[in-house]
Formats: sequence, structure tokens, C-alpha cells
Amino acid sequence: MHHVTVSNLAGREHVHVTVYGRAAASVGDESRRAMEEARDLLERAGAAREHLVRSRLFARDGQTRRTASDMRLEVLAGALRASSSSYIDPARLPDGASMAIELVGQRGAPAAAKSVREYEPHIAPPMFVTLDGVAYLSGITDVTDGFDAQLANIRASVERSLAAAGGARIAHIAAHVSRKVNLDHAWAAITRTFPAGVAMTLSQVDGYSAAEKLVEIETTALA
Repeated sequence: MHHVTVSNLAGREHVHVTVYGRAAASVGDESRRAMEEARDLLERAGAAREHLVRSRLFARDGQTRRTASDMRLEVLAGALRASSSSYIDPARLPDGASMAIELVGQRGAPAAAKSVREYEPHIAPPMFVTLDGVAYLSGITDVTDGFDAQLANIRASVERSLAAAGGARIAHIAAHVSRKVNLDHAWAAITRTFPAGVAMTLSQVDGYSAAEKLVEIETTALA
């Protein structure tokens, strides 16, 4: 089961491919098959695999998220390395699926190689990738007590990443907010925290890599 959509941001076309896992011998096998299928679908939709810029992982529970995240590091490596995020959200998954993977690739991007900037020290997600003047930051979280405090710390981390990307300016924010947090409060707080006029989408999830986390912010910026 999968679906493909196309969006436009700052004149760049982006292909979004989502593939839902199918029952397999293990979560690892299910994840590998879904990721390989998504990678191939992305290419068939016109986005070169080396122009993969973002991946989002949704899992049924914490152990599945960890296993699928490890498999992502294996399958989406080298030229396929991209900004990433991961969530626990069984409500998104059809019966029989343990996970789903969404890949985003630029369609029609120049032949120039994508640039990957790693965190120091190196961790699972890169800090960001850049392609054709766009910087795609990996999802950023925080474990400080309280939603508003986490949001403030995330904004500071975003600013550091933007500075590392040469002063890129925010074009779009994708916020994945815990279902523990009131949506109206979350929308108002995020709107206050990030620059006026920035395009924003907000969705809810059950959890993240740690129980203390209440929000993960993905940022796309013009470099």
C-alpha cells in the first residue's frame, strides 16, 4: 500500500512517496522492503534517488521505531542519506503494518551533488542536507520539562543549524506535536516562536524516541 503526491516550495517540485509496511518475518524485513519500495517509487516519479532530501518514519511502538530507524541507516545510506525524523503513531498505520516510511525528493534538481552536513559528534540523523539552494533540517526535539520550554530550545537549535547552512531563512515548518498537548495551544506557541509569515503544517503523533519529548520540528529553509 502506498501513495505519491507532488508539492511546490519556492519553485522546486517535491515528490512525496509513502509506503506502508506489510507483514514479514521481522520488523527489520518489513522495514527494508518498505524503504526499498519507496526509494524505487520515488525514482519512477521523477526524483533521482540521489536527490532524496527527507525521510519520515512512523512506527506502531517504541521498539518498532528503533528497529526501523536502524534499518533506515542501512538502506538509505551513502548518496541516499537525507534529513530524517521518526515518530510513534499507530493511528496512521493500516491493519497489519508495523511501520510506514515517507520519502521526499526534489524533482528536476540540477545534477550537482547533494550536500550533507553532519552533527559533531556524528549521530543517526544529519544536521541537514542542501540541494538547489534549499536546506532540509532533520527533525529536532528536546527533553526539557514542558512544551513551551522544549519549543524555545528547539528554536535555538534550528537557528544554530541555519547559521551552519550559511544563514538560510525558514520557508516551511512541519511540527509533529504529541497528542498530550492541546492543539490550539501548540499552534499559538509555534506561531509565536517562529517568524511571522512562515508556512507551517501541524500534525499529532503518539510519541518519539523518548517519553519526555512533546514536539519534533522539521524545518525547510532557503539557503
